[in-house]
Amino acid sequence: MLFLPDLTIGGAERVVVNLLNHWTPELRTKWIPTLVLRRQSGGLSDQVPSWVDVASLNLPRVGLWSSVATLWRLGMLIRRRRPDTIVAFHTATFAWVVFASRLGSRSTKIAVSVNNPFSRFYGSASTLRWRLFFKWACKSVDCFWAVAPGIAEELHSSFGIPETKIAIIPNSVDIDVVQASIPASHPVFDRTNVPVIVTAGRLSIQKRVDLLLEAASKLTARIEFNLVILGDGALKGDLEHLASRLGIGNRTLFLGFVPNPWSFVRKASVFALSSDYEGFGNVLIEAMACGVPVVATRAPFGPEYIISNEKNGLLVATGDAEALENGMRRLLTDQELRKCCIEGGFRRASDFDVEKVAHAVIAALDNLVKENKD
Repeated sequence: MLFLPDLTIGGAERVVVNLLNHWTPELRTKWIPTLVLRRQSGGLSDQVPSWVDVASLNLPRVGLWSSVATLWRLGMLIRRRRPDTIVAFHTATFAWVVFASRLGSRSTKIAVSVNNPFSRFYGSASTLRWRLFFKWACKSVDCFWAVAPGIAEELHSSFGIPETKIAIIPNSVDIDVVQASIPASHPVFDRTNVPVIVTAGRLSIQKRVDLLLEAASKLTARIEFNLVILGDGALKGDLEHLASRLGIGNRTLFLGFVPNPWSFVRKASVFALSSDYEGFGNVLIEAMACGVPVVATRAPFGPEYIISNEKNGLLVATGDAEALENGMRRLLTDQELRKCCIEGGFRRASDFDVEKVAHAVIAALDNLVKENKD
């Protein structure tokens, strides 16, 4: 069983859909997946292959009622079906999956894909009761799949999880689908002599789009450009007002949710990621696969795992608008650096192709079963 709250477009959700689309008949002779959702909804619903068994718990994505009801309904589903393994792909809700699994079947192995730093959800700011629940949940997990080495190190050093229970399985990107995207036709690209900087993601505090806007406002004194922001979120209105206050409202486009963001990324001059933390950063790989140079903050932990500075992209200090402005300017003006980052990025993207990661997932599942038999 593979568990997600729903199929709202996001990093973990896209990874699971990519994985299922590359779960070949050969792999199905070893493992047959069931996708379990709290609620069968979201922008990626129509991308799940028709052969996949999808089990919906018919609950809201979030909320106290949803959390409590998940324990019972998921537990009963596990009791009926007796899966060999359940994999939780949503870091913030993994503890509930563990509890439900133990209610349903003690023989079911539990794996957790950790796609964001645990410290962001289960750090010292949590209540004592919640930390004790979290500690019990960690002990009940058979294997943690860290998407980056930095997350694996944090799991061990900060949360005491044995290294023997941690495997590094990065997120995957369907490079063929990304590269096959038809470039977008949009007026922002009409002036071929004016570069376009693109970013994509939820408009949330984590993504620090405000920092990108500040960096862009500094860049206007040096270079003419346009900025395209793909994605939606609670901060959209505030960010639009900030762009106006910074004097870049006329060159900044908030395009909201775009079903195929790669069509815009492919025509970008630079892709920028300004997050405060980023467990992995699928969008960086996708931009690299599109042949676009990337600049990212050194957000824990994904960007430093993906990017080798000045070899396949640029890394700049987190929370530093001047450093981000300098990185964007270098990629727009230094042609040798651009060429190096584009070529290196294209090679680096292939390391995360979904077919490679799918085989790593199957190997990890095989190891869990082997341990059970041993």
